[in-house]
Amino acid sequence: MDLTSVALFAVFIFLLVLLALVLKRPGRNDLNITSRSLEGKTIIVTGAEQGRGIHITLELAKKKARVIMACADENKGKTARQNIVQRTGNTDIVVQHLDVSMMSSVRSFVTLFKLHEKKLDIFINNEEMISILKKMTNERFEMVFAANYFGPFLLTHLLLALLRRSQGRVVNVGSVLPSSTVLDCGNLKAEKSFHFPRFYESKLAMLIFTKELAKRTINSGVVAAYVNAGPTQTELCQDISWLFLLFQSIYSGQGLKSATKGARSVLFCALDDSVQTFGYCIDGQLMDHTPSVPVSVYDEGLAKKLWEVSERLTGQSDVMGELNARLAKRGRVE
Repeated sequence: MDLTSVALFAVFIFLLVLLALVLKRPGRNDLNITSRSLEGKTIIVTGAEQGRGIHITLELAKKKARVIMACADENKGKTARQNIVQRTGNTDIVVQHLDVSMMSSVRSFVTLFKLHEKKLDIFINNEEMISILKKMTNERFEMVFAANYFGPFLLTHLLLALLRRSQGRVVNVGSVLPSSTVLDCGNLKAEKSFHFPRFYESKLAMLIFTKELAKRTINSGVVAAYVNAGPTQTELCQDISWLFLLFQSIYSGQGLKSATKGARSVLFCALDDSVQTFGYCIDGQLMDHTPSVPVSVYDEGLAKKLWEVSERLTGQSDVMGELNARLAKRGRVE
């Protein structure tokens, strides 16, 4: 690449950044995060060893919660834990390995969690993967969908009994979604194609899953909520995905957030009493319903199909069906 091309590319990036700043809509800097103690509460945070996950864990630790830091990189997790303990004095912070893109790792995580923990009050699906290159896991899942959707789907299912017992809360971290985003249940593992909007498709799947989960657990006391935390500067990116994040920040009008601000958006959704099942949060504000999103979010047939295909691909039995069958025997069908 010659100097002229480099200069033009630099100008292009500068204009994109400037556009992101101009279009950025005002956000809330005073999010109403509860000040009450979380002592006695057990919380799982995925992707807790980096960026936003560290700040989420830090704030929960300040409130005396027991936090399970689910980390793909245990060494980074241990370093983050040490810093959090030093800053908060809360030693009830546990680092546990979890590669959410691997279904075998998800199952191992849950087995170990249930061995040592008796309850689960809040589960935050914070882990994210952004890549514009097609990469497959050893289990033949496409990496972006594996980390952003299939892993959280399976993890939620395997933890659902504990969440129901405590009438807990599931918080799925999502993204702004272009209205043109579509979901093909026959291409969830990139069987047909892999293209640039793959990240958005994985987040659309997460949103549809959240809505369907809320529907299927409506009388159980479980709260299933979705938060658009906005693109943050420290998300897990590969190849040249930082450019993708820049475009995303322009499209959303939220700008590239610091990890701290992104964390506070998630914490509002996880802790605020105003958040009901299928609550949709943006910048600490609870929307009456999903804002401008693809029409497929309201397609009940698609939601049912996605659920069934996801169960089959992850090797997960119909947990909700089994639980409802047990309740039916007790005369309490949901």
